[in-house]
Amino acid sequence: MRGALVLLTAAAALAGCMNAAAPVSGAGGGGTGPEARKLSAGMTKLQADAVFGLDAGYERNPANWDEACASYAYGPAEAPLYVHATFAGDTLLRATDGHGAICTYGAAI
Repeated sequence: MRGALVLLTAAAALAGCMNAAAPVSGAGGGGTGPEARKLSAGMTKLQADAVFGLDAGYERNPANWDEACASYAYGPAEAPLYVHATFAGDTLLRATDGHGAICTYGAAI
């Protein structure tokens, strides 16, 4: 019985190691709820688009043109919420969800 428990524990640990990259997180007024956790660090913009569909907004950081934020809408059409996904080049750095508007670097100018 104890041997079966050890094997089951080992199998569960191995299954955890076989998952995709860890979910990303970051500050920005939102949280790291279930929508943000659909994205993983290192994803490309094309891969993020495949998860959520085309973005609802995309803006480059005027202080750092290598950084950009894409907003992905989810929830009801009459009151959507947004995932903010921040990319450096074409690599996802962090994502947060629960935002009431698309991301903007307006305050960074």
